Amino acid sequence: MLSLEINKHSLPVVYGNPAVYEEVTEECQTCGESGDFSGANDELIEKALEIAKKQSVIDMLDNLAHKGIKMSYMERSLELPSRTIARWKGGELSAATLALLRIIRTFPWILEVAEARYDQSMAKYRVVEEAGRLLHEALRPHTRQAQMAIFSDNEKVEVHTKITFNVPGFAANSIQPRFERMAVVGGNK
Repeated sequence: MLSLEINKHSLPVVYGNPAVYEEVTEECQTCGESGDFSGANDELIEKALEIAKKQSVIDMLDNLAHKGIKMSYMERSLELPSRTIARWKGGELSAATLALLRIIRTFPWILEVAEARYDQSMAKYRVVEEAGRLLHEALRPHTRQAQMAIFSDNEKVEVHTKITFNVPGFAANSIQPRFERMAVVGGNK
């Protein structure tokens, strides 16, 4: 004779709501052994994860759209066939789809790099620009100036970034970081 115990559990899903499932535990009334004797829990977990991941795709795409990123722009910059994102929203997705969307959701500016055909100087510039923006947000109330520079030994491009803020006489929130991009003329260093 077996008794059943059902407990709700959840598993985290990146950029989505947790996958919620009901775990079934069976206990033998004769010997006291307990477990998932029927093997039903694995299927329940997989189904809950599948549903939560599909919803996370919709949530990520909605978030990107809310930030002003058009789905046609994503498809064009990533060289995806048209209507690919519509298929993703409809539930056609893979592990690669999830990974790609999570990267784009984390670093939306990566689409600009993709649009520039993954040009390394553009990629480095965008990394520094984003770092400057984050530094500006983090340090704004505590300091007057922060500087960063990236020099590459094998590229023809140097990126210099200088962030200035909290200038006396101006409201701190009215000063935005200024980024400059400078191409080095000549050969490699």
